[in-house]
Amino acid sequence: MSPSSPAGSSSSSLSEGYTNVLLALPDGTIPPDHSDLRSHTISLIGGYPTFPPLPNTAQIPKDITCKVCKKSIPLLAQVYCPLENGENDRTVYVFACSKAGCQKKDGSIRAFRASIRNEEYVKDVEEKRKAAEAEAEKEREKARKNPFTLSTDDQPNGSALFGSAQPLFGAAPSNPFAPTSISTAPAPASIDSTAADLSKLSISPSSSPTTFSPPIPAYQPAQYLTTIDEYLPPPDEVEYESSNDDDENADEELKGVMMDDNLERLFSQKVDEVFQGFVKRLEGSDGGLKQVLRYDFGGIPLPYSSQSPITRKLFPGCEKPLGKNQELDVNSLYTIDEKVIKRCEGCGGKRTFELQLTPYLISLLKPDTISTTGQGGDKKNGQEKLTEEERKKELQELAQKIKAGNADGNDETEMEWGNIMVFGCENDCIGLNEEVVGVEWEMGL
Repeated sequence: MSPSSPAGSSSSSLSEGYTNVLLALPDGTIPPDHSDLRSHTISLIGGYPTFPPLPNTAQIPKDITCKVCKKSIPLLAQVYCPLENGENDRTVYVFACSKAGCQKKDGSIRAFRASIRNEEYVKDVEEKRKAAEAEAEKEREKARKNPFTLSTDDQPNGSALFGSAQPLFGAAPSNPFAPTSISTAPAPASIDSTAADLSKLSISPSSSPTTFSPPIPAYQPAQYLTTIDEYLPPPDEVEYESSNDDDENADEELKGVMMDDNLERLFSQKVDEVFQGFVKRLEGSDGGLKQVLRYDFGGIPLPYSSQSPITRKLFPGCEKPLGKNQELDVNSLYTIDEKVIKRCEGCGGKRTFELQLTPYLISLLKPDTISTTGQGGDKKNGQEKLTEEERKKELQELAQKIKAGNADGNDETEMEWGNIMVFGCENDCIGLNEEVVGVEWEMGL
């Protein structure tokens, strides 16, 4: 499967090598006590989540707990992602339990979405709507004057997701990760009862965001996220480096995050076309090996393994053997079953794919960086950093304890997921709601 082929793409729309996918990369640590650590309009990994001033303050949780061990769990990522055609601030949060006994169990990874009305976006939407109506009236007037002429552009051109063209009602910034400020100005006059109802949900000037704090666990320090458009070079421009013991290239080290010993042995036994496509897609995109998150609202997720139950439900038939010279077209298999991806509990609307976290994030959020003081990893402060051999030995001992059923609920380990997919509400309903996560756990032998 060619890495630049739409068949291997998590979005079928390709333009000169660019896809609709935004890649999020780590962009440096956030200084302690920086105001960005208390903003819901900043995208970050690790640290504490910040929830916007919600109309219903009762929705703001005191913490997020694992459904398995019932203990507080740390934030993996906070993503500020207002929809291009929306009127709200929209922030998505993903949390995961790092306890050994909770790995590969439902409820240990959770995602939430907070949406609040942004009056600046609403005003911009109304201005664009009025301009569009005025333009449409001009076209109708021309048609009345000359009945033999029919405009071929009665409707303004839309734009692709995150495209440069201005959408008809697009009020949000083209980059969904770009921070914005919440307007506290009075709402413009409503044009119908629906707008009037929504205006009641406007944020009062006295409202303020809510940020979690110690002793809730958090990966420290938090890191900024920056975004780039996913670019897939033509096949003849892609060069895959061969393995070399003397090669100290940084990209080779990053490949090792996903291609560890177990995966290499698994690869040699049986090729998983889905996993192969996943690795090639990440390797093939410019700067893609460092990506920790892929954002494509309304797009198609990039599946991790054909052996995963959630993948088989989203891509039925992906596990079937291919004939000679056949390539797997995962996009053609994609389907959302409402029995699998249930409707939004807040408004009853449909959910759609929004984002996914990739395995490189695990290498950045290590168990020894979890802190309950907000200062730094508790374990990291209490012991010297383990060598690679010591770390492997510790993990092996922990694995044996888990197998024997003797693992302490407080034992922390590296997370064992390969892909976390988040499916968000299409309606972007106001308030804080838990969204659906589809987790592909790490493959075993």
